[in-house]
Amino acid sequence: MAPTVLQQKEAGEEDVVVVVVGAGIAGLAVALGLHRKGVKCRVLESSPELRASGFAIATWRNALQALDALGVGDKIRKCHLHLQELQVFSSSTGEMSHTTSLNVQGKRGPNEMLCVRRDWLLRALEEELPNGTIRYSSKIVLIGCDGVNSVVAKWLGLPKPSYSGRLATRGLACYPGGHGFDPKFKMFFGHGFRLGVIPCNDTDVYWFFTWSPSEHDDDALAKNKKFVLTKLNSAEIPAEVLEIIERSEAKDVLTAPLRFRPPLSLLLASISKGNVCVAGDALHPMTPDLGQGGCAALEDGVVLARCLGDAILGGGGGGAESERIEAGLREYARIRRWRSAELIGTAYAVGFMQESSNAVISFLRDNWLAGALHRSSMQQKEAGEEAVVVVGAGIAGLAVALGLHRKGVKCSVLESSPELRASGFAFATWTNAWQALDNLGVGDKIRKLHLHLQELHVFSSSTGEITRRADLTVQGKRGPNELRCVRRDWLLRALEEELPKGTIRYSSKIVAIEEDGNAKIIHLADGAILRAKVLIGCDGVNSVVAKWLGLTKPSSSGRLATRGLAHYPDGHGLDPRFKMFVGHGFRAGVIPCNKTDAYWFFTWSPSEHESNGVEESAEKMKQFVLTKLRSSKIPTEVLEVVERSNINDVVASPLRFRAPLSLLLASISKGNACVAGDALHPMTPDLGQGGCAALEDGVVLARCLGDALLGGGGAAESERIEASLREYARIRRWRSVELVGTAYVVGIVQQSNNAVISFLRDKWLAGVLAGRLLKMADYDCGKL
Repeated sequence: MAPTVLQQKEAGEEDVVVVVVGAGIAGLAVALGLHRKGVKCRVLESSPELRASGFAIATWRNALQALDALGVGDKIRKCHLHLQELQVFSSSTGEMSHTTSLNVQGKRGPNEMLCVRRDWLLRALEEELPNGTIRYSSKIVLIGCDGVNSVVAKWLGLPKPSYSGRLATRGLACYPGGHGFDPKFKMFFGHGFRLGVIPCNDTDVYWFFTWSPSEHDDDALAKNKKFVLTKLNSAEIPAEVLEIIERSEAKDVLTAPLRFRPPLSLLLASISKGNVCVAGDALHPMTPDLGQGGCAALEDGVVLARCLGDAILGGGGGGAESERIEAGLREYARIRRWRSAELIGTAYAVGFMQESSNAVISFLRDNWLAGALHRSSMQQKEAGEEAVVVVGAGIAGLAVALGLHRKGVKCSVLESSPELRASGFAFATWTNAWQALDNLGVGDKIRKLHLHLQELHVFSSSTGEITRRADLTVQGKRGPNELRCVRRDWLLRALEEELPKGTIRYSSKIVAIEEDGNAKIIHLADGAILRAKVLIGCDGVNSVVAKWLGLTKPSSSGRLATRGLAHYPDGHGLDPRFKMFVGHGFRAGVIPCNKTDAYWFFTWSPSEHESNGVEESAEKMKQFVLTKLRSSKIPTEVLEVVERSNINDVVASPLRFRAPLSLLLASISKGNACVAGDALHPMTPDLGQGGCAALEDGVVLARCLGDALLGGGGAAESERIEASLREYARIRRWRSVELVGTAYVVGIVQQSNNAVISFLRDKWLAGVLAGRLLKMADYDCGKL
C-alpha cells in the first residue's frame, strides 16, 4: 500500500490529502490508522465494491493486536471462534504427527488465533471510516497498495514476484444449521500437498489446498474442487474433511498461483521513495504457509499510520512538511524491511518442507520436524511492546496491575494457581487501605459489601474483662478512621473485574529469571519463556523475585496462626465491633465482615507438647483452638463463632517476617525489577496491616512506574524505569520497616504470659497498643 500527497486541492478539502490505492486489508488498515490519528485520507479502489478474494485468513495474535490498535479487535473476535488447538496429520498414514495448543504462552502473552472471514474483516474496517473515504471504480492510480501485481511497487523498482511452483485452492463451506466441529485447526501435509481445515464461526468452515502441479495435471480441472477431492482420495484424509470440500459451492472455490518476493531483494529494495511507499502484498507477497499474509498487512497498517500520522500532525524537528513525510516513510520502511524478509523466507522454507514427497524429508517431517516447523510458525506471531510483568495475582499484584491500568499502562499478571486464591479468608482493612482502594476506583464497590466497624474492645484472656475500648471512627490527621473486615476473595474478584480481560494468566509458575540487556527473561514451569520490560514480584513470602534480588529469607517468629470464617445464612446478630483477646499465651479476635459472615483468628506460640498433628488436620486444629479458648475467660458467643466454622474453613500457617534491619540495607529494586506486598514486607498480623500495606505498595508503584513509562523527561525509557523503581523503593522502605517492627513488638506484648508484661499490658499498655493500631492506619500513600 502506498500513500502519497496530492498536490491539487479539491473543493472543501485540506491542502494535504493522503491517497491510499487499494481497499484491501492493508489499504483499509492504513486508512483507519490514519483516521484514528486524525489524518484524512482517500482510498482508491478499482472495483465497484469491496473484494474479498481468499474467503478467510488465519488471524494470529500479532494481527489481533493490530486490530485492537485500530479499535476493531473485539468486533472481529465476537464473530469468530477462538481456535484452541493445531493438529497436524500425515497424509500418507492418516496419523496425527503433532498437536499443539494455540493458547500456548508466547514471549508477550498467550497466543490467540481466529480464522476470520475476509469479507467481514473488510466490512468492519470500512464501517469505522468516515463516509466517502473509499472511492470505488477509481481506475486512476497515483501510487498505491495494490497487491501482488502492484503498479506502485513496479514504479519503485521492486522486482516482480517470483512463482513458487505451487498453486493454492481455497474454499468456504457453509452449514446453516451449524457444523459442530471443535475449534481446532487441522492440517495435513505430505504426498506432495498441504491441506488445512479451520472453522471460522458456528456456520462457516474455511479450507485450503496447496500443491505443486505436474505436467499431467489438466489446467482446467485443477481449478475446481473435483481435482482437490481426487488428490485427497488417494491419501488418508478423514471423511468429515472430504465432506467439507464437497459441500463448498463452485462460486466459493478459487485457485491461484503462489508467488513471493525473494527476501534478499527486499533487503536491497526501495520500499519507499520520496513520498511513496508500499505495504501489504504490494510489499511482501508470500506463500501462505505461515498464515501471515493478512496478519502482516495489518501490522503494516498500524506502523505506517503511526509513522505517517506523526509526520503530518507533528511540526517538531524544524523540517518542512514534505521532509517530515519522507522521513516518516523511511522510518516505516526501516521497521518493516526485516520483518517482511523474515516472514517471506520462513514461509517459503516451511511450505517446501510440508509439501515434500521426498522419503527422507517426509520421515524427518512426520517424526521430528512437524513440531519444529510449527514452533517456527508460532515465533513469527510476536509483535508489539515488551510487557510489564507482575508476578502473583494476590492483593499487591492486582493492585499494581489495576493502578497501571488506570494510568493507561498495560501489564500482564502471572499467577501460578489455576484460579484466584484467597488464603486467609478476610483481613482488617484500615483507613490507609481504603484511601488506596479509592485511588484504584473500587473503594465504594467494596464498602457496600462490608460492615463499618465502630469500636475495638480489647479483653484480657485471664480475667475476661475489657482492658481497652477504642472508637474506630475517631478523627485522625487525614479525617475519620475507617475499619471494615473485608472478605479476601471478594476483594480479589473486585480488582480482577476492573482489569482488561486476559490480564491475568493462570497456571504460570516462574522457575527462573535471567537478564538480557535491559530485559528480564522469565522461564515458566511449562517451558514458556517471557521477555519483560519491567518485572514486579508480588509473589508472596516465598518470592522467587525477592530471592533473585538478594533479599534475606523471612524469619520465623516462633508463632503460628489459624483463621476461619463462620457463615450465618439468617444473620449473626453481632455488633459492628472488633473484639480482641490477649494474654494466656495467645491472641484471638472476632470481626463481623457483613451481616452473615464473621471472621476469626487465633495466634499462639506452640510448645513441644502441642505438636500432636494439630496443624495437619483441620478438625484437630479447630478442637485445639476451642480447648485453648475454653481454658480462658472467653465469651460463649465467640466460642460459637469458632464452632460454627466449616472444617474446610480452618487453616494454620507459621508467622514469618523480614527482619527490619535487613530491609534498611536490602535491594528492594534492582534495574527494572522490584518487589511489593509480602514479597517485600512479610510481617506478623498483629497490626492487621499486611494487606493494607500491599494496597499502599500498589498505588505508589503504579504512580512511580506509570509516570516513567508515559512521560518523556529527556532520558531513555530504561533509565526512567530504573529511576522510578528507585523512587518507589525509597518511599516504601521506611514505611515497611516501621510496620514490620511494630507488628512484631505488638505481637510479643499481646501474647506474653510473663506476669509483669501481662500486668502492664492489662493496666496500661492496652491503650498504647490500641493507639498504635490507629496510628499505623493514619497514613496516606498519595494519589495515582
